[in-house]
Amino acid sequence: MMMEAATAPAAPRGTAAATVETLAAALNGEVRLLDDLAAILRRQREGVATDDVQKVDDSVFAAHRMMRTIEEARRRRRTLIAILLGAGDVPPRELPQALGARATTELIVAVDRLQASADALSREIEINRHVLRGAIEAGDRVVRALCGGRGTPVSYDAGANAVAAPAGGGSLINQQV
Repeated sequence: MMMEAATAPAAPRGTAAATVETLAAALNGEVRLLDDLAAILRRQREGVATDDVQKVDDSVFAAHRMMRTIEEARRRRRTLIAILLGAGDVPPRELPQALGARATTELIVAVDRLQASADALSREIEINRHVLRGAIEAGDRVVRALCGGRGTPVSYDAGANAVAAPAGGGSLINQQV
């Protein structure tokens, strides 16, 4: 028994001992971060709905900052999984099976919560994508009406080159950020 403990991989410097409990705690930390990002996306939508440019700008900055934090949390999770299983590329939904008898109820609940939070975040992203697309299209219509442009929307390719530019006047506005 003593020999088995001596051969277990050591936790990386600055990381708590790798146990199933620390992995569950890491997953729960990711859940909180995903839920926080979903809240930021809802604030962004509120900003768009109320034409609050500052709220939209603040939410974009906060979302970028939160995504960096989420990536750090994912790296920590992969490190813990690598220590516990020998491979860091095990998806969270496969952890209970990969851990077998070592999987605790706390870990299984954390995995389920992480999947639910990721699904909820995906829905928030899709809603924001739809809302922002609608806001951009509405802005295009207003600009075209103000500038006397044709009703044909302007599109841009991956190189930010106008595609199907209207002939005979009007203004083109590149909305790519």
